[in-house]
Amino acid sequence: MRGILMALPRGEPVINMAKKEEKGYRGDMKIETPDGSGLDLAGVLLSTIVPFRYLSAPTRQQLLAEGRRVDLVGNEMVFTQGDAGDDSVYLLLSGSAESLDMERSPWFRKNVLEPGTIFGEQSGVFGTPRSYGVRTLETSSCFKISGGHFRTLLSESRAFAQAFGAKLRDSLGIFDAFDLFLAEIVRGVALGHLEIRRFVDLYRNLAPALHRKATDQSIIDFDALAYATRRLPDNTLETFVFLLTDNLPSVYASPDLLFPPVSTDARRRFVYRMMPGKDMVLVRSGLSDLLDFVTCLCLFSVETRKIRYRLNHPEQILALSSRCSLPAEARQDDDEFMARLPFDPGELASIRHIWPERTVERIRDIVFHRQAYSVDVRKQVNNYNASLSERWTAQIGEAARQVIGSGPADFPDELAVHIISSNTHSVSNCLNPFFVEHAEDILTWADSTGRRLGGWDQGQDEVYYLARDWFRDDPRRVDRVIESEASCGIIRVPETMTTGIQVQLIDPSRVCRSPIDPGVSIGSCAGSSLIVNIDYAFGEQAEEIMRNLLMLFGRNVRSISVLGKAGALEGQRGDVLAPNAFIEQAGDAFQPLPPVDAGAMKRLSAALPRRRVIEGPLLTVRGTLLQNQRMLNFYRRVWACVGLEMEGAYYWRAILESEQLGVLRGGAAKRFYYYVSDAPLAAGESLSARLTPQEGVPPLYAITREILTGIIS
Repeated sequence: MRGILMALPRGEPVINMAKKEEKGYRGDMKIETPDGSGLDLAGVLLSTIVPFRYLSAPTRQQLLAEGRRVDLVGNEMVFTQGDAGDDSVYLLLSGSAESLDMERSPWFRKNVLEPGTIFGEQSGVFGTPRSYGVRTLETSSCFKISGGHFRTLLSESRAFAQAFGAKLRDSLGIFDAFDLFLAEIVRGVALGHLEIRRFVDLYRNLAPALHRKATDQSIIDFDALAYATRRLPDNTLETFVFLLTDNLPSVYASPDLLFPPVSTDARRRFVYRMMPGKDMVLVRSGLSDLLDFVTCLCLFSVETRKIRYRLNHPEQILALSSRCSLPAEARQDDDEFMARLPFDPGELASIRHIWPERTVERIRDIVFHRQAYSVDVRKQVNNYNASLSERWTAQIGEAARQVIGSGPADFPDELAVHIISSNTHSVSNCLNPFFVEHAEDILTWADSTGRRLGGWDQGQDEVYYLARDWFRDDPRRVDRVIESEASCGIIRVPETMTTGIQVQLIDPSRVCRSPIDPGVSIGSCAGSSLIVNIDYAFGEQAEEIMRNLLMLFGRNVRSISVLGKAGALEGQRGDVLAPNAFIEQAGDAFQPLPPVDAGAMKRLSAALPRRRVIEGPLLTVRGTLLQNQRMLNFYRRVWACVGLEMEGAYYWRAILESEQLGVLRGGAAKRFYYYVSDAPLAAGESLSARLTPQEGVPPLYAITREILTGIIS
């Protein structure tokens, strides 16, 4: 405060206060100067301290007009800890106050607040209850700004938002749990060992936005448990040690010949059972895949521990053990046995849903396992040229040579290569004539089986949705789809060399000869070209994959398109996000993208009349389960992020690097579009809730058609 006052003209000022609360701020708190002129104290502070100094003079005047002054006597509470009824932000004008942890007895002083201090900003930005209380130490005066007005300033002034964000991140510790978890992961990787029990406590402290019941011991979060179970090896309840490696040890060069594989339902991972109780897991380069595995294991441990605690009684444990010892023919009434366990019918249904087979044994395993997981790490951190990815890239080069007739290094200059990162099936479905030729067959079958759904704006979208069940009805049809792909120039690269990334090579000149999705404009389809369609990379792996592809195809690359899925910070499931920048969470690095194509935005909006198409920055996160609501609100309010995903910044960094080094020619088209698969800030959002057909299929195929039209036409 003294530094601010000493900057004023003509000597040391004297403060006079009107000791009352005003309905509006009238500027009657003056700083008297020797020449008799009076300066408004709130106006002086707003023009001097960060972040208000970055506002324009008219904006500050409006703030003064709409704010209010609050005068308090000594030892008076400004607000109390846990208060959820007021989200105002305060600026201390005079006097002094203290911030208090009121949950401790006696109350514990956290800090002393001096004039010029901003407080209460967490509630103003995040809309959360007060995390501490504030009490005056003497007669004091504050300037009070409504939370809504403060959030408006954040959205309308980027300078204000950035300056405030820097203060917020340093002073409030909203990233402390996140930073500590990452630091311990890096430390564990360096030591080669992670003890999951220690990480479980760090994980709970994160308060993940998509695992909101992590700290509630009374409620088993079956949605979260189902999410983690599907992303971990099937034998997780029988395993105590995981060996995580991003490069196969030479002695295990042929793991399929040495160990039985273990499947994972919702993650494309290579897992092998080395011996009873020990798995080897191949993880992708960088930390993203390792973080995903560890956080899923932490979530799994948190929720299975709640199940174990329900059964923490000698009679229950003995009953489980005895039941599992009976021969199969004597266990026809497992449902009756489970009904006697301390779970309500809904909880029992959830347990059966997660473990539909050998359910009682799975419950017994939870009790006896005790979540004693140990993870050994043999990982080359920041190894962007791992031999597995190099072999994968070489395999793509060989497949391209078979399609074109020469290796990529010898491609003629006029041959245009287009790289697409997608889920692969939407691209091949749009270009495979099979789905157009058999559309009526699929719809007729759906009519006869009662599977038709209403609400489709594009008829072909319903065909793609129904085709999955049509294939299950007669698996022989899948072979006909693959035969049709090959006949029209869509080649599947059969082996992914443990990168987990499937690849298709597509010859557009052959595709154009057949009927394709009616929403894809093919134009004249002139000129020679090759589409390289790769499956989603995972986190930091994206940088390595994109760099290798750009080095492989070099200056023949004419376009790079990323079709991804994201979580929404604005909007809802089924919307489309068009990023104009990426913010890499690892260091909050801001990476602007080329301007979003206005024509594409209009076409996507027309194709999705029931959905929003939203432009704005996207946050590239280190891991989905590492994000909590305060962090996500920070990026929403301060950086104006409209969503989060895991690969974009890494793809973009590799593209920029290749362009600046001359590997990629200038002017290559870059397209980034994402459809929203979840909304982590939405109330009641569930980890296990899957997109409905009308939420997921239309935006996926609208983006696919837009990208393919840009390439083929």
